[in-house]
Amino acid sequence: MSLIDRWFGPSPSTAPQPLLSPDGDTNRVGVFVSYNHSEMRVADALVETLTSLSPDLDVFIDHAGLEASDDYEAKISSSIRASQWFVIIYSGGAKPDKDMSWCFYEAGQFRAKLEAADQVKSIRERICYLYDGERPSQLSRYQGSLISTTDRARNPLNITLESDDSLGYENTELFDFLELVLTKSEAKPLRDLQDPVVRKLMRAGVRKVTLAFWLNRINDIVGEEVFQPRISFRIPPPVLPEGVGLSADAIVTGEYRALQDIFSIASTDAVWSDIKAKSAKRIDSGMVPLWINDLEAAAREVGRGDVPHQTDFLCLGTDGRYYRPIIARYEKFRSGAKKCYVAFIPSRDRRFNLTFKTSLLLSALILSIRFRQRVLPLADDLKKAGQAPEPKKAELLQKFQNEIVMVEAEAMEFGLSPPKDEHDEPPLLSSFRDGPDKEFLREEIIKWSTTRLRIFSTIGDARDPTKTLSWSEAATTVITNFANLYQINGRFVDLLCNELLYAEKIERPDDK
Repeated sequence: MSLIDRWFGPSPSTAPQPLLSPDGDTNRVGVFVSYNHSEMRVADALVETLTSLSPDLDVFIDHAGLEASDDYEAKISSSIRASQWFVIIYSGGAKPDKDMSWCFYEAGQFRAKLEAADQVKSIRERICYLYDGERPSQLSRYQGSLISTTDRARNPLNITLESDDSLGYENTELFDFLELVLTKSEAKPLRDLQDPVVRKLMRAGVRKVTLAFWLNRINDIVGEEVFQPRISFRIPPPVLPEGVGLSADAIVTGEYRALQDIFSIASTDAVWSDIKAKSAKRIDSGMVPLWINDLEAAAREVGRGDVPHQTDFLCLGTDGRYYRPIIARYEKFRSGAKKCYVAFIPSRDRRFNLTFKTSLLLSALILSIRFRQRVLPLADDLKKAGQAPEPKKAELLQKFQNEIVMVEAEAMEFGLSPPKDEHDEPPLLSSFRDGPDKEFLREEIIKWSTTRLRIFSTIGDARDPTKTLSWSEAATTVITNFANLYQINGRFVDLLCNELLYAEKIERPDDK
């Protein structure tokens, strides 16, 4: 069944009568083309096609039919009243930046005109729309023609070839639409459709309009490939100056195996509080990883519309790889909400080949010096801040804890994982010769594991509002436990240097 039969039925007696323009002149048939500004290319192609088919078609399009001195709305309304057809261009479907409200307003004027002329039955037949995506629900009551780069038999149309004159163009809904305008505008057809010249013009018009639709969407985003693990979450509109940020119940969506490989979560969605809990569980102290704290702070900055500060900390995935979480971008919504994307960039593997004793010892030496340069001075700062107010001590203690975590993260990057308990042999000891030096290292490593847990627990209690421990008391605990660490660290460095020189001779016998 052709489009004409589908719309008007096979019997000529059921076809609507030609619509008269306001002045009663039927010599010209008005066609009003309504479109969104982004669809001007398509509208122009349709106007060119219709005017080429018959000199009796008077096609109105706003950017061509308006003069600078015209009253815009008055001229539009006048053109709608003078039109027998109303055609809406609907290219590409609904988009956030696509506003069709003016087109619907114009369609409402055309509908009112028909109702006033007691031609209500003609509304469904005279308001038409051309579309190339999903059928728009707002226009479902009217007559639509699907624009496609294939004919009804799914044969491709070579629309980019200007000389193409395939008969496949006649087996399309757009060809039927052109036939409809030519045969149902007046009591007699505007053109003889049996004329080969006319049919050739119609086929050329189908190709031209279809090509315009295709070109209008050629740069549409139809998908995205993600090459790094990525998560996304929605930040609600800011209701407070400090911003809402990433709430505990926020839904986090993972892409490219982000949730599986990094957090060992099998699904593609998870609640943020669950991700935090899984991340904290992987750390002996149960402390939330510092990159998570930084990410939450950055999300609040995004919520306020600020440029987020990126974290300096790495995330250890369950796949054994290190990732740097980076807030890559965010999308803004009219509501003020934002969708934030966090990419997990694989970090360069800094681990040495620990099958060599020299590599293991060198890693430990680097980290011992890091500890001496970054952690021990903060213990001195705490000692000097004896009379400082509580907020200052809180700031120093949290910075102190962060530095320890950073050094430990580097240790794990180098492949030196801390012992799980007192029965777990530290990997560093496998590179030492048996003797008192090795026993000293074993005892001090075990002592440090106990000291670290005590310090982290104390700082956690001071941070917890349900506990009574003050920041001053926590600072005293830290200072007491760090009393002799300068001397111990110094001996560590000496022993590592001596053992490193010995191991290098053993592993390079050709230099003897």
